[in-house]
Amino acid sequence: MSLYLKYRPFNFKNLVGQDHAITTLQNALKHNAMTHAYLFSGPRGTGKTSLARIVAKALNCTNLTSDFEPCNECEICDGINNGRLVDLIEIDAASNRGIDEIRELREKIVFAPSQARSKVYIIDEVHMLTKEAFNALLKTLEEPPSHAYFILATTEVHKIPETIISRCQQFNFKRINQSTIVKRLEEIAEQENVKADVEALNLIGKIANGGLRDAIGLFEQMTMDGVVQYEKVAENLGLGGQIHVEQFFQCLLQRKPLKAIEILNQINAQGHSLQQFTTDIIAYLREQMLINLTNSEEVQTVIGFIEIFSDAKIKITQAIIPQLALEIAVVKACNFGTSGNIESPEVKTEAKQVKVEKNVQKPEAVEIKPDKSSESDESAENKEISELDLNEFKENWQRIIDNIETPFVRMSFVDSEPVKFENGTLYLSFNSSTFMDKIANSSNQAVVQKAFETVLGNKINLKLETKKVSLNTVLKKDENVNDSNMAEMAKEVFGN
Repeated sequence: MSLYLKYRPFNFKNLVGQDHAITTLQNALKHNAMTHAYLFSGPRGTGKTSLARIVAKALNCTNLTSDFEPCNECEICDGINNGRLVDLIEIDAASNRGIDEIRELREKIVFAPSQARSKVYIIDEVHMLTKEAFNALLKTLEEPPSHAYFILATTEVHKIPETIISRCQQFNFKRINQSTIVKRLEEIAEQENVKADVEALNLIGKIANGGLRDAIGLFEQMTMDGVVQYEKVAENLGLGGQIHVEQFFQCLLQRKPLKAIEILNQINAQGHSLQQFTTDIIAYLREQMLINLTNSEEVQTVIGFIEIFSDAKIKITQAIIPQLALEIAVVKACNFGTSGNIESPEVKTEAKQVKVEKNVQKPEAVEIKPDKSSESDESAENKEISELDLNEFKENWQRIIDNIETPFVRMSFVDSEPVKFENGTLYLSFNSSTFMDKIANSSNQAVVQKAFETVLGNKINLKLETKKVSLNTVLKKDENVNDSNMAEMAKEVFGN
């Protein structure tokens, strides 16, 4: 059985993200005030048909709990859960959309239910009904038998006639937020004995775009030998990933077009979508813009980047060589804000000294302390560590990197550099907060500490920090940039 079916909610409390609808329906059950027609509208995978079935159980359960939850144990609940109850009629309007099907429904609805107290009709994708079918359904919704209830579900409520909507009590289902989806995936991973990276679950939650069913389906698809890894998820979804996005952004800020284009080549060679990568870049730039809204100077540079890459995204679909549009955008972005500006008139702006910092929602510093087995061991270790200095770390840095056994951890660690050694603590500076978070992960700390122990004979206290990127140092050098500088840049990128 697929996981999205296995973990489909069977009662109100297990349905996540739609508390507004659940509270209203439970109060209606409590006061015996259920209406005979409901319209559930919203994005796919947000729980519309699941809630419809729960309501059908609550209307007919012979052992309803004190908080008006179906028991899921009686004959009625078991029949609905297993699709056997004849008094629950589910109709797929996409394949039964004509007037004949609705006429048949009208003829049979007058008969009393055979097993349950009520007949419940769930019409999924109701917007697919024809105009004639809607007209035939309208009369039934106006004067339904006392034993009949209708629950209409749709992803496109704007296609449903106002006459139908006016006769239903409508609930708009919201997209489920990413944190709620990740929490639910963590619960499923635990029950399925799957080891899942938090980064991987966050990526799945983001791609699912508010649909829990889609998220569970992706989770099942990405589970390989009981493991869900960020790298595999990003690779299988054809995404460049947050790491590439941050690296690319750093290259733009540091005016390094060649390195930025190397990242594009890598993404293209791996078969990832350049359009999707451009979308990710624009989304990341938007975050940076919102972070820096209090400073108009900072925002100007980010807005310039957004406009350049938004224009490139449109041109990708029209270009003979899709990557060329992005390469041109890179050159424009790397020259943005200099006196030799070549950006288009709509994004032209005066050169300003601005500062764009890393996302403030992420921790700026993380301290890692190695495990100590005993007090005496700690004293002996500190004595040896005190004999080290920063130069010794720098001289052995490549050896330490080479001794990191896990490839992805090693790749993340390469992004760091030792900047200070003080009181037995080594301070490491990272360009990317994503790489820093990887090293700070508890499962990766042991791998890093083992490398230090192999090379230096000791585990080391580490303090991880991200560099705060400032455009000041970049733009100060650009005050005298002229056309000849741009010619050199173009020669560097495209060759002679």
